[in-house]
Formats: sequence, structure tokens, C-alpha cells
Amino acid sequence: MQAPPADPGQVLARPGLTAAVWLPGGTMLTPAVHRALLDEHGIGVWTRASGTAACGPGYSFGPLALLAHKQCSALGCTPRTGGPRALARHLVAEHQVPVAGPSPGLTDWTDGEQRARVLLAGKDESLRRLAHLLPTVQVDVGQSLGRERWECEREAAVTELLAAYPGRGVIVRSCAVGEDGWEHSAAGAYASVAVPDPDRATVEAAVEEVFASYPVTAGGRVLVQGWLNPVEASAVVTGRTLVGGPYVSACVDAVSGRTDTITSGEVAAETWVLRHRHGAVAASGVVPDAAGRLVAAAAEVGACAGTNRLDLELAVYGGQVHLLQARPLAAAPASVDDAPVHAAVERARGLLEVLDQGPRGLLLSSMSDWNPAEMIGRRPSQLAVSLYRELITDATWAEQRVAYGYRDLRGTVLLHEVAGHAFIDTTASLASFVPAALDDRLAAALVRAQLERLRADPAAHDKLEFEVALTCWSPLLAERTGYLAGHGIGRSARERLHRQLAVVTAAGIARLDGDLADLAALAAPTPADADPARLAPSLEVARRAARVFAHLARAAFVATDLLRALEAMGLAPLREAWMRGLGTVAAELQTDAAAVREGQLGWERFVDRYWWMRPGTYDLTVPSYGDDPDGYLRPLLSLPNAEAADAAPAPWPGGSAGEVTAAMAPLDVDAAALERFCRAAIRAREEGKARYAAWVSVILECCAARGAAAGLGRQQVQHLRLEQLLSDDRARWPDLARGARHRAGVHALVELPDVITSPGDVDVFRRDAGRANFVGTGRTSGPVCLRPKPEQPPEPGAVVVLEAADPGMDWVFAHPIVALVTAYGGANSHMAIRCAELGLPAAIGVGPQQYEACRTAAELMVDAGAGRLQVLR
Repeated sequence: MQAPPADPGQVLARPGLTAAVWLPGGTMLTPAVHRALLDEHGIGVWTRASGTAACGPGYSFGPLALLAHKQCSALGCTPRTGGPRALARHLVAEHQVPVAGPSPGLTDWTDGEQRARVLLAGKDESLRRLAHLLPTVQVDVGQSLGRERWECEREAAVTELLAAYPGRGVIVRSCAVGEDGWEHSAAGAYASVAVPDPDRATVEAAVEEVFASYPVTAGGRVLVQGWLNPVEASAVVTGRTLVGGPYVSACVDAVSGRTDTITSGEVAAETWVLRHRHGAVAASGVVPDAAGRLVAAAAEVGACAGTNRLDLELAVYGGQVHLLQARPLAAAPASVDDAPVHAAVERARGLLEVLDQGPRGLLLSSMSDWNPAEMIGRRPSQLAVSLYRELITDATWAEQRVAYGYRDLRGTVLLHEVAGHAFIDTTASLASFVPAALDDRLAAALVRAQLERLRADPAAHDKLEFEVALTCWSPLLAERTGYLAGHGIGRSARERLHRQLAVVTAAGIARLDGDLADLAALAAPTPADADPARLAPSLEVARRAARVFAHLARAAFVATDLLRALEAMGLAPLREAWMRGLGTVAAELQTDAAAVREGQLGWERFVDRYWWMRPGTYDLTVPSYGDDPDGYLRPLLSLPNAEAADAAPAPWPGGSAGEVTAAMAPLDVDAAALERFCRAAIRAREEGKARYAAWVSVILECCAARGAAAGLGRQQVQHLRLEQLLSDDRARWPDLARGARHRAGVHALVELPDVITSPGDVDVFRRDAGRANFVGTGRTSGPVCLRPKPEQPPEPGAVVVLEAADPGMDWVFAHPIVALVTAYGGANSHMAIRCAELGLPAAIGVGPQQYEACRTAAELMVDAGAGRLQVLR
């Protein structure tokens, strides 16, 4: 009480009062004092913590003081003036009540972090305290029930619970000790049980189930509230990112009518991410009404609690927003300087505004074309992004397209860095796939139509070449281009497009033998190539490897697109079985391991052969296979010899070869030649990528050695750009690395969407659930193994969950896992091909939203045949 009456005895005489405290205006108790009140029997005198402005003391009266006051009142000697200070002195002097103090234990109400630590203390206590402070958000404080009372007074407790919510359903929520702490959260670890039609038996069973979900040694309570069902919308809202970035994230379900779809791990309909400055977010006109109301309610809770470092559960019911849960966001750091983050975002906005005013407009993607989010990461190091530019996105990408018969976009920037995030200019990518022989007018119309299609379905950005771009001829091309009629591209124009795509495709098939010869001529790296003095010549070989790989990757795409089209037509029903017999480089790894087991190949030769493979191709800080052969390669030797793959000789039955040949007539390719092309292209693509990745690994080692000569470790070198390492200005390298490291720390706090269509996306954007690329038809489940390492390999039967995967992650297949899930990756990615070859169910490229749900899950189910990924617990 901050404004005690003139006679404090009137308060202390209230029936049922067990403790009381008076505070000076504008102050509140720290958590330590709050805990002490539960056991303090006498009088406590509390002052502000040292170093803060002075103020009058606060007084606490425990059970012993209240008993003495009762006796004092009966004798008629209670002082009626002078306030709590006079009363405290009287009880101490005249009735021998013990006093403790003065001790520091008051803090300013305006100290938000301290206020939050007092208000948020367990699910039930947090709701009770916030209920009196929230002006518009509704709170059902519910009925708390401790385990001890439940064991001793079960009948009476059930009677009270039923009486509290007559004629309506209830929900029994967990409220375990330590469930919602500031340093640790057990959110979702315990049960919550809805009881739609409560009676004695169902309520008792629900309470028992919730208590049974707690650890045996844990105390705690349950919280019984009225069940809101059905709700208009529900949401989990966090006031910061897990790393402390200044963003509100609202995961909203406005469809199911339930409140548990998000917390149970089911994917929400949409997730809105909003940057907040000075406690305010810009949501009006962008965020839908229900989501906007939930975000505004979360802001109200944060303002009252004193911090936005919160994890809230809210629902819209009966036209009003209800707070169901308020817990600290334990994972987020307590103190983050937001100013550098906002400065970085404003610089990013400036870049996006410039791009938006350009002739092609603004449409950036983290996973289109050369897929930077998968290859180098969403927030790549300076070394990784500069190396990627040098080898792929500055020149190689456009040179490959021209040589293949597409439009000439050499000199165009493909990759942009936005606040430390890597994005592809999707407009440039789409334009680069237009056949060179098409006239400019039709080419421009075609790109506009494809951009509109992508804007309408941003989730297709990581499937650009299968669902948006028209890059090669296939038997289903007429169906795929039908939508162009709605964009003013008539039949004759579409027929011209079909003819030119057929020309490009046929030429691509014809040139594969030459590309295979270039691959054969490409030397494998040796330890000498990693000498720091050979950085420039090794880079030249790596560029050549990149060009060879780019051509082979394009051929593999053509092969995959043709096979998928034939499968959709019912002509290639054996595609999955055929893939199992491809025998790519990854399969050769296990074949060589078997040769080592049988004494046909020496261990040293085996290690040398795979020395340069590296999980995270562009990550200097990750050791290569040669640096840790016992971790990566040794487990392969313990595998039993694999049985011969149950592979089909062709993706189609022999009797269908004539139909396949007829379908391929515009390409003048028969079924046998098509099968040879597809097999050779897909295998060569994997071999070309492995050879290219080996040269990238060599370049990284050159860079590490150059940095070491200047006294820099790998962690520092990764913050230098390739062009800096090629220079001789070594004296500046430490300062450059420190500056880049600081910027990387700031950029780690910036949140951006995977597809940027407007400069305003830096403030508010929707994160879609994404559409996974499912591999195979199998269904399996198992415990989650998140980002395994050689020293922490996956257990048998695990579902491995990765943000992204490249050939260097093939070592995980040495362990008996049952499925693979990745955040990023395409239908034609290395891991998609590898899992198809192994017959391993996989969900590739599930997107960041589903990835977050998967990486925090304990058990996952992957049903590739049904296209379903589900959190089981």
C-alpha cells in the first residue's frame, strides 16, 4: 500500500490478513524482500538500495507483528496517529515485536526490469498482479491450488473449483516451481488440460494429469481458469527476439478457434514481426485487425510490467483481448543497446529505397537462384559473402546463362547485402532465364508476369525455378505457361517462348558431354594449393571449378524438371527407385568406407580422398574432414556393408519407353538417351559440387594461413573480406576484423523477411510458414537431434534438424538416422538428392518459422508421402 490511512491499524485489523507492507510513493520491493515477507514474523524496515536517491523507509508487518497488534488493539493502546512508523515503534517498544532493519530493499517503480521481476513470479501470481494494472486487457486470475492442499483437501478443493465457474468449461494449467523463471524457462514442458463439461470426476482427473506431468521432486501449483472456447484468435507474442533484437514477434492463429495450436507446436497461420522503437510498433495499415489488437495488447502488458522481455499468450474472445500467460523471455539478454540496431536498419532502408527506384523495382529473396541462405547463411561472415561474390554471384552466374543460351546480364549485381543479410535480386535472376532469341518486348512482359506471380505467392521464392521461372522446355510447359494469358501474353507469344525454351533445353542436353570433359580436366586440390602464397592462383582454379559446376547444376535442373514432369504425367512412376541407384559422390563415400573395412583401401588414402570436405562449405571456423578424420570418417567404418540398392534401371517401365520418347519429341531425345542424360547430369552435378567445394575449402585454408602469419586466428579472419586478405596491408587487418565483428554483432539483432518487396519490410513483415520440399514417400518419427557434431553425433533413430546442409554434412549418414529436416534447401539441392538416393524421408527447406518449431521440439514426425511435418512433443 503506497497511501496508508492515518490509522494503519484499520488495515492491519482486516480479517484474513497474513502480512502487510507500506512503501514510499514511487517505490516497490525487490524480489529478495518479496521472498523475505513470506517468512518474516516481525517488523522489517526497508530503504532504497545503495547508490539510489534517498527516500522514506518502507515497513513490513509479518504474522508476529499482526498478532501483537491484535492484542494491542484489545488493550486499547494502539496509536491512531503518526502512520506506520509510529505503529512500528509502538509495537517494538511496548510489545517486544522483533525488528529487522533498516536494510536495502526498495527500488523505483520506474525501474522497469526490477518492476518486472517483482510482478512476474509464477503463472498465477503474475496474472493476479498484472490484472490490477492493465486498463484494457482482460485477465482471469483463476483459482490456484497447491499440491499439499490437493492431497489433503481434495473434496473441498474440487467443490470450490466447480463453484468458481458454474455452467462453463474450465482449463487446468500447469504452474510448476521454476516453470517461468528469469534465467530458465520450462515453457511447454508440462501439461494443460481443458475440461469442456466439468464435473467432479473430470476436474479431478485433469488436476491429477497436470500434477503428474511435473518432475517428482518439483513442488508447485495448478491454475484453474475459465476455458475460452472457441476464440476469435490466439497468439504467442514475444517482445524481443531470443538474441535480444528489438522486435515483437506475434505468432497468430485466427483460424482454428483454439488457444493451444501454437504452444503445442502446431504451425500458426501467420507470424508477424514488427520492429519497435521507444516501446512503439508501426502496425496500422499493414497487420490484420486481429493480429494488430493482439500486438497492441502485448505492448500494454509490457508497459505495465516494465519490460518488453516477455513471452505472452493472448486470445481474442467475446470481442476483447485476454491475457492467458505472462512469463519472462528467459532466453533474451537482460540489456541490449538498440541504437546501433536501429541505425543499421535505417541504412538498410536507404539501400532498399535506392533499389526500389531502379528500373527493375525491388524484389529480393534469400533463397532464389544461388540460394545464399542455404549456401553461406542468412547472416554470412564477411569472408563467406565476399568469396561467394568472387566465385559465383559477381560474374559466374551470368556467364553461365549466356553460354547456355539465355539473356546476357553480365555486369549485373545479383547479390545484395542488407544489414548483414544476403539477398538475391530476383528480378535479375528471372530476366537471366529468358531465352536470348526472344524479343525485348516479350521478354519484359514475361519477367513482369513472373514477378507478379512471386509477389502473390512469396513462399515460392525458394522454388523459383520450378514454380515461377520458365527455364527449360518440358512436356507440361503449356500448362505451366497458361497463367501468362492473364498478363497479356497471347497464344502466339507463348508458342514462341515454348520454341525458344526447347532450343535452349536441347542445346543444354547436347553440351553435357563437353561439360563432363571439363569436369574430368579439373584437378583435385593438393596440400600445396593451400599455401598462403598460392591464394591468387588457387582462386583462379576455384573460379574455373565454379563455372564447371554452374553448367552441371543447370543440366541437373533440366534433368530433374523433365523427370518431375514425366512423373506428374504418370510416365515415370519408378523415379524414386531409380534415384536410389544413381551412385553419386556421397554414395561413393560409403563405398570407399566399405573398402577400408575390407582392407581394399588404406585409411590414409581414404582420408586424403575426402580431406577437403567441410560442413558449412564457406565457414572457415568449421574443421574439414582432414582436420578431424576420426570424428567425421571413422564412424563410417563401423557401418555394416550396405545391401545393394533396390534401384530401377530407368524411371519408367520398359513398356512405357515409347510414350516417353513421344513426349520428348520436341527435344528429339528418345527414352534411352533421356535416361542417360538425366543419370549423368545428376551424378555430375554432385561430383562438380564436391570438386568446387574442395577448392573453396582450399581457399579458406589459404586465408587462414595468411591471417595466422599476421597474428590473427580463424575467428578474426572470417571477419575480413577476400579482397582485404589479397592485399598486403596486413597492419590494418586487426582493426578491420574488429570493426566487422562489431557490425556482425549488430546485424545478428536485425530481423528481415526472406522476401523483401518494399523498404517498409524493415519495420513490419509477415513470416510465412513456407512449403517444404518433401523427399520420398516414407513416414517415420524420432527424437530431434539439432545440429549434430562429430563429438555429439545423432543417436540411432533420430530426426536430424539443420538450418542448412551441404555435401560436408554427409558424415551424418554414417549414423542410423530416420529422417532429415532443414530450414533452407530446394527440391534439387544436394540433400534432397542425397536423401532420395538413400530412401530417407526428408523435409527440405521448411522455412524459418517451421524450423523454429522443429528445433525446439523433442520429437518429430516426417510423413513425406503425405507432405506432412508434425511436432509430436
